[in-house]
Amino acid sequence: MPFSDIEVSKTLLDKTLSSLTDGVCIVDAKQPKHPILYVNPAFEVMSGYSLQEIIGEDYLFLNSTQTKETELCSVRSALTYGEGCHVILRNTRKSGQMFWCDTTLSSIPDKEGNTCYFISVQKDISDEIQTQKIIAEQISALEDAKRRLEGLAQTDSLTGLYNKRYFELQYPTQYSIAKRNDDCLTVFMVDVDHFKQYNDFYGHLPGDECLKKVAQALNHVFQRTSDFVTRFGGEEFVIFSVGLSELQAQISARNLLEYMKDLKIPQEKSEPPYVTVSIGIASALWEHAMGPNELIERADKAMYLAKSSGRNKAVVY
Repeated sequence: MPFSDIEVSKTLLDKTLSSLTDGVCIVDAKQPKHPILYVNPAFEVMSGYSLQEIIGEDYLFLNSTQTKETELCSVRSALTYGEGCHVILRNTRKSGQMFWCDTTLSSIPDKEGNTCYFISVQKDISDEIQTQKIIAEQISALEDAKRRLEGLAQTDSLTGLYNKRYFELQYPTQYSIAKRNDDCLTVFMVDVDHFKQYNDFYGHLPGDECLKKVAQALNHVFQRTSDFVTRFGGEEFVIFSVGLSELQAQISARNLLEYMKDLKIPQEKSEPPYVTVSIGIASALWEHAMGPNELIERADKAMYLAKSSGRNKAVVY
């Protein structure tokens, strides 16, 4: 016997729907509040309500206030216009426990093509949602850990500036880009004056605080997005700046010297009686063959010239 010749009796329909593990309900499409006419046993188990308690209830009687309004709008539109929809609803069991429900609503037309019933298949996907949430949290935690590790790999733990290792990774690339684009590139070598005396007199913890304040001064003066401020080691700092002319570099250096003067970190064993820095400046001259290391070496030599000629000054190579 062809399947199309089988008479779908109420008994056959009930047995078929009762065998399903997903919740199923049939809804009256013609009544304004779309009351429920039938539910299968799986729906009773999922909701916690008995058949007698459910029959006659509005279709959305299980719905929680935490369901997204966009999902509810889809359901209401489908019920109004006799259409189908597929949504994820946040429902509430009789016990008060909320659960996620993957809901498919389909219309059943009469002989004239008018929607007379809706059949709704509902699957409890709370476990899947919880698993997705756990996975998302684990991924987020891994990404946070990765960012922290990258931060540790890139920054100096004391000052928060970039560290020498990261500088050595970035500097050659930035140097090549600046040279290719014919942009000015300037390197500053900054060294804290008499820092060994400072450590010997005040101690290493105050010495660390001193370096943090110098780092803050550097960040205050070199704020452009193309300024790359690095703690090179000990009391030595390096900055490379793209797009900064030699004259602008000298102005930046003077600003740093003035900022250190205003900062007035006490240094009783030196003259003047506050912490100062010596600065060496070297700018790339693209008309001459010059590698990235040579530019740093020039800035370093200029810094030692500043040291040997009295400190607390800037010298251009």
